[in-house]
Amino acid sequence: MAMNKFPKILLAPDSFKGSLSAGQVCEALAQGINDLMPDAEVISIPLADGGEGSLEAINYSLQAEEVKQFVKDPLWRTITASYLRKGETAYIEMAAASGLGLVKTNQRDPELATTYGTGQQIKHAVKNGAKTVYLFIGGSATNDVGLGIGQALGFKFYDKKGVELLAGGESLAQISTLRAPENPFEFDLKVVCDVQNPLYGENGAAFIYAPQKGADRSMVERLDQGLRNFSEIVKTSLGKDVSQLPGGGAAGGVGAGMVAFFDAEILPGIESIMELLDFDTQLKDVDYLITGEGKLDQQTLSGKLIAGVAKKAKEKGIISFAVCGKNELSKENLEQLGISQVAVLTDPDISVEYAMEHGAELLSEKVKMFFQNRA
Repeated sequence: MAMNKFPKILLAPDSFKGSLSAGQVCEALAQGINDLMPDAEVISIPLADGGEGSLEAINYSLQAEEVKQFVKDPLWRTITASYLRKGETAYIEMAAASGLGLVKTNQRDPELATTYGTGQQIKHAVKNGAKTVYLFIGGSATNDVGLGIGQALGFKFYDKKGVELLAGGESLAQISTLRAPENPFEFDLKVVCDVQNPLYGENGAAFIYAPQKGADRSMVERLDQGLRNFSEIVKTSLGKDVSQLPGGGAAGGVGAGMVAFFDAEILPGIESIMELLDFDTQLKDVDYLITGEGKLDQQTLSGKLIAGVAKKAKEKGIISFAVCGKNELSKENLEQLGISQVAVLTDPDISVEYAMEHGAELLSEKVKMFFQNRA
């Protein structure tokens, strides 16, 4: 059926991890749509869920200033890391200074790793006029509840002998006294994450995330005890209970640490990013929305990026399509999400490896299936 007007199409995908950034996914989709319908209006809003890659995605729309500085990486080595600034707001991704990708596999050690470099970024932003800081906390190499961030901003931690501790996961169990800065920096901290894990316990920071950061079973148990000790110290010293805070265990307990030290607000990933990018306004007069990610599976149903985007579109009566490398969802699952049709890059003749290497050209071709009977 022919259209009686040129369609307005909004592209709002996540990255295809290991293959394409969200921005590159948008460019490939736009290319395919323009080949088929040169007069279509195509708007690109690359998205992320609050973890690694969030800054790259949101800056596609925000066009903020990149600020570079020398900071300490998770193992206290000096590196260059950057954050974004627009007006009086700074956007900092924890992975830039404290990320797992900065540490070789055989050097990963969450007892030694620190978030100090991320604290240096926050301090730099605030000293240079930022009144609000968005901290995206996925992809960290650390399990220090943000002791490093706190230390960079003036907090001090002491053992029972009164010796000041260096900020790292190992210090959590040794903290006996916590001292807040006399002249604290004033800023509004918003922590963006996509998990709900509490600080400690079987679903907490150490048990769920520390193994991928280099911890064996005994280290996991030591770190968990340290998290419990930190929670008690915070309750005694600061009068705050962060033990069961949803999202408190994110990024090695940084969620809980930021609430303890700076009264931070923990925000859900995709909802926060959609709000930052004024996504509701972008949906005005849109006919079709195309979202996507590397793999559609049960996690997609549990409030991840695609679920959030499709829900918004459904509320406004917009037809939604999805592109992916692999689809494990049933037709009923897709209807539940509000997805009308899916284009999958892999098939019996196209391997996962080939799809990852040739993602852009496959997306440009596959996206045409949504519109071939409509053009």
